[in-house]
Amino acid sequence: MYIHYLLLLLYQTLSVSSCPNNPCFTSPPECTGSSCIVKFENSDYGSAFNVSMTAQISYFSLDSSENFWLGMGLSEQGSMGDSQITLCTKSSGKTSVIQVKGYSHGVLPTSIGPSLTSQVSLSKNEMVISCNFLLHKSFFDGENRHLFIGAGPVEDNYILYHHSTPLISEDPVNLFSEADSDLPYASVIDFRILLHASAMITGYGIFLVVGIYTSRYLKAIFGSAWYKIHTSIMYGMVIIVAVGFGSILLKVRTINAGVHELVGFLIICLTIFQIILGGCRPYKKHSARNSTTFLHLFIGCFLLILIVINIFLGLSKIQSKIPNHIFVIQGIYVIWIVFGSILGNEVLKHLYGNDHNVYVKKLKLYTMINIGVILMYGCTIIILLNVVD
Repeated sequence: MYIHYLLLLLYQTLSVSSCPNNPCFTSPPECTGSSCIVKFENSDYGSAFNVSMTAQISYFSLDSSENFWLGMGLSEQGSMGDSQITLCTKSSGKTSVIQVKGYSHGVLPTSIGPSLTSQVSLSKNEMVISCNFLLHKSFFDGENRHLFIGAGPVEDNYILYHHSTPLISEDPVNLFSEADSDLPYASVIDFRILLHASAMITGYGIFLVVGIYTSRYLKAIFGSAWYKIHTSIMYGMVIIVAVGFGSILLKVRTINAGVHELVGFLIICLTIFQIILGGCRPYKKHSARNSTTFLHLFIGCFLLILIVINIFLGLSKIQSKIPNHIFVIQGIYVIWIVFGSILGNEVLKHLYGNDHNVYVKKLKLYTMINIGVILMYGCTIIILLNVVD
């Protein structure tokens, strides 16, 4: 806490000023034109911001190089290490808007992309550098954050440290208007988080459950073909999970040491191990067949428990931006899997297992109900996650 306040004293500060059209932040307060060390102004366009920034070249000790960056950071704690940084960059004649997390020295981040970034302009004269861009709000976590403004050089397409200390707002600011506090759910969630959540729920919540269901209960229907069906579903799950894992890595660039992230990494490792173990299972008469089958089943059950926990952990990270009944739907689904699917099938096998034809007929009907519930769950959760006002 004391380090936090010390940082605020060391940094130059940004102050709220009155601009002709919109609230803005300047240093010194109420400065105009080239007298401002920095000036930040954002105009609200509903689902997007029009961001305008200017900075004094002399303050940030920039040379005559044409390659430079000017950027803003949003930090919950008021320190640069945890900040979400959006930069205007100019390198080799190319102007772009990019986003990085925390310190970015020597980092070559990916462009946000033309689909959500438009009207980008970056200019430099003898006294100031200026940047204007239009950016979708899903790329900002702009509520109650300290605002940083900084500038620095770009060398060989790499972002280098600022030569001078960035300026920071004394108090947390809110870039969203009052109307944005009512924006539902996905409209203020990064699309990479939505892709991650949607892919993981599809992969683990649908494909994995159907794959386990196939191997456990549908042998009576599919006969020896159950294994090919099971493995095909599992390989499909791996592809979808890889998309979800890749999308979140593109956002954060590194794996944070939070509970959700650590459990998620363990799930990925166990998933890979399960695929290898299932694909390399010994033939039926091999002495290791029973122990391998048991290990595969045990890890699968443990994996399923971890997935349920981690889905709740992941949803809780964006709880303020999603409808609360997502948690209710998720809870009902877990209860159905335990009692409706697993226990229900065991009861079905106990009641009709002695008569194969009757059992298969009942099993087909019950399987249709289970698959319907699984698909309805997946579609409902994904639609609720991605709904935009």
